[in-house]
Amino acid sequence: MNQRFYFDGDRDLKRSFQSMKNLMALCGALCALSLSLQGAQAPLVISEIMAENDSGLVDENGNRVDWIEIQNVSSDIVDLENFALSDNRANPTQWSFPEQSLAPGAFLIVFASGKDRAADQDALHTNFSLSNQGEYLALIDKTEGQPIHEMTPSFPPQQSDVSFGLPADWRMGQPLVMQALREATPGKANASAVLGRLSKIRFSQKRGFQSQAFELSLELEEATARIRYTTDGSIPTEEHGNLYEGPWSIAQTTVIRARAFGDGYLPSRTVTRTYLFPSDIVRQSPDGLPPVGFPYHWGRNRVDYGMDARVVDNPAYQDEWEKALRSIPSYSLVTDMDHLFDLKTGIYANAQEDGRPWERPTSVELIHGDGSKGFQIDAGLRIRGGFSRREDNAKHAFRLFFRDSYGEAKLKYPLFGEKGAEAFDHLDLRCSSNYSWSMGGDPQAALFRDQINRDLQASLGQPAMRGYFCHLYINGHYWGLYNTCERPKAGHGAQYFGGKDKDYDVVKASKEGGIMASDGSLDAWRRVYEIAREGLEENDAYFKLQGRTPGGELDPDAEVLIDIDNLIDYNMILFYGGNLDAAITWFGGDRWHNNWYGMRHRSNRQGFQFFIWDAEHTFLMRGMNQGIEEDRTGPFPAGKQFESSNPQWLWQQCLDNAEFRIRAADRIHALYHQGGLLTPDAVHAVVQRRAQEIESAVIAESARWGDTGRGGGEPRTRDEHWRAEVDRILNEYIPRRSDIVLAQLFRQGLVPDFSPAACERRADDWHLSAERGQIFVTLDGSDPRAIGGKPSEKARVVSMPIPVKEGKKLRARVYFQGEWSVLTECSP
Repeated sequence: MNQRFYFDGDRDLKRSFQSMKNLMALCGALCALSLSLQGAQAPLVISEIMAENDSGLVDENGNRVDWIEIQNVSSDIVDLENFALSDNRANPTQWSFPEQSLAPGAFLIVFASGKDRAADQDALHTNFSLSNQGEYLALIDKTEGQPIHEMTPSFPPQQSDVSFGLPADWRMGQPLVMQALREATPGKANASAVLGRLSKIRFSQKRGFQSQAFELSLELEEATARIRYTTDGSIPTEEHGNLYEGPWSIAQTTVIRARAFGDGYLPSRTVTRTYLFPSDIVRQSPDGLPPVGFPYHWGRNRVDYGMDARVVDNPAYQDEWEKALRSIPSYSLVTDMDHLFDLKTGIYANAQEDGRPWERPTSVELIHGDGSKGFQIDAGLRIRGGFSRREDNAKHAFRLFFRDSYGEAKLKYPLFGEKGAEAFDHLDLRCSSNYSWSMGGDPQAALFRDQINRDLQASLGQPAMRGYFCHLYINGHYWGLYNTCERPKAGHGAQYFGGKDKDYDVVKASKEGGIMASDGSLDAWRRVYEIAREGLEENDAYFKLQGRTPGGELDPDAEVLIDIDNLIDYNMILFYGGNLDAAITWFGGDRWHNNWYGMRHRSNRQGFQFFIWDAEHTFLMRGMNQGIEEDRTGPFPAGKQFESSNPQWLWQQCLDNAEFRIRAADRIHALYHQGGLLTPDAVHAVVQRRAQEIESAVIAESARWGDTGRGGGEPRTRDEHWRAEVDRILNEYIPRRSDIVLAQLFRQGLVPDFSPAACERRADDWHLSAERGQIFVTLDGSDPRAIGGKPSEKARVVSMPIPVKEGKKLRARVYFQGEWSVLTECSP
């Protein structure tokens, strides 16, 4: 194995690569053979790299970024200006060193951050970063135009905080075998190579709900290794955690994190298990004092712990606690307490902070009450939301990010059933805030408003963000009722509509004001705005949004910017719920926008589709503004500038177009008549399903947060408060709301003041009738009304019964005094 690599044509090249393959078979995933084209003559080597720096070296800005260590292995001073680094084989001089020298035996750290700093800087930064999944990397001699040390085709996937380099016993002239090292030593002599990674610890008991105490044992294949475990959410280290000495009894709700250590080996991966005892959960911190290990203060946030004995011991609920905790899924977050509550760095203690710098590592477990299989995955954790981040709100919402830096790059689990996505980049753990018990003690806390709006969008046949309700535990302490849901991101589009993440534009209202592209760019949305701003009364502009000719025909060469039917249905949901905070927000005097997402695949001719999001200010009987009489049909001023443009403004612009108005009128009629999806019975079924889903779970939310928003006063309860609000929605709001919205749309001129054709089948004939006007019909599925408003050439006036023809769809409209009725469809 002690050979040098000299290259002399194809024969030596093939021999060298075969040697590399043989050596890789011995090394496995912990090492890689890198090649030096100048062999012993090369004065410089890449001695060590770190491609997943989570807790190690920081740069001059305080950032933990990738780094590359260069060593001068020659006996002479080397001028670095003749050398370059590259992670792109096609661009060997991707980043060049500045004019400086490196002494014999000396080391130089170059941060691979993408910041591109070389001249007159205290620290060097390449214009690229390293992939923790492995990639090509080379040190280039610019005078020869050749690599003197390259990792090809790539270095292997890297582990968090494990450096990769030449081991301490490497000597000049030996093959450049890069290996995982026992410790990172930036700027110093390298450590020895690891022997491997210890195997995964096996737990004798599965995670989940427990009904009685049990003995827990931990096992490991390597008999000489040491196991350490913690019960406070922190990750065990060589120095931190309890040393496992044998089985012990678990008799109460407990979170355990275990890790094995052995001389010369990388530690095993941390294994996390949560054990939930319902009888113990309902008695957590009844005095409101912090549980063991939890702090008294959460920064400047309001603090609230424990389960209220006034709810727990209420005779109405005593026999329902097991069901209350098991009836919906549970998520367990297990993380170091400082990640949440440290005064300076904790995300819960600093809930207003956001972005990647305020993401912390956590374990996530999904636990089902019936014992069915869930999952455990390590992820990044952030606080999510806007208004709910306030310091007077003790209950915050979370967002989970799945990245390869934590372990698995995606969560692979069918969270939302057979028809839902099976892989996720991120996941929301939402909770009610505006109408909640935890912040304002609001009696209107139905706790499902946001979810039922998304359900309604899905019921209309539109894509919508799936979700369900769950309980949440933080380091074993019950944290309340939450709502898990998908996020409208590029990855979501790729999962459901095809293509790749990079194919999508996702635009949204920005928290900082204006509009932002959370994926892709704003270019297409700007084109939508510019077309709509100029006016959509003429068909040229209106159809241009849809990728059609002025006559309404599809133009295969034109881009499709808007899905018109989706736009109509999206606004129908806003109007029905009386949404005060989307897409045009009442809280901004109807001059601003909020809580909307638009998504478009740039090449599949679908056009922007819009998604209901954060719809808490809906289904209100009273209180803010007009309650059940709320009218959100507009017109409103928001959207006159690009920065406040939004899909509700786009609806308003489209109303100037006759083709849009008849299309909207048809959809309104279908939704609000004859068993339509926004009739009372249909909406009642959607809402009732979610109410039943959390009927028992709400008891636990009441015990945890029922008195928080009332300053410790009498807690809000399921039977007295939640059921009363649900009853108001089901039996007062829903029975009346459809007629109220229809009246609002009538005032907008979207509901004709004469009835459509009535269609009745008698034996083998269709009989059509109308109160007034002429009835025009077609039998080929086309519209009797042509683009522009005249009768279609395919339509004829009905004067007698029409024979039923199997497989043929009859369509009819009434034409009266220059106006058309909505469409009537008759199918065999």
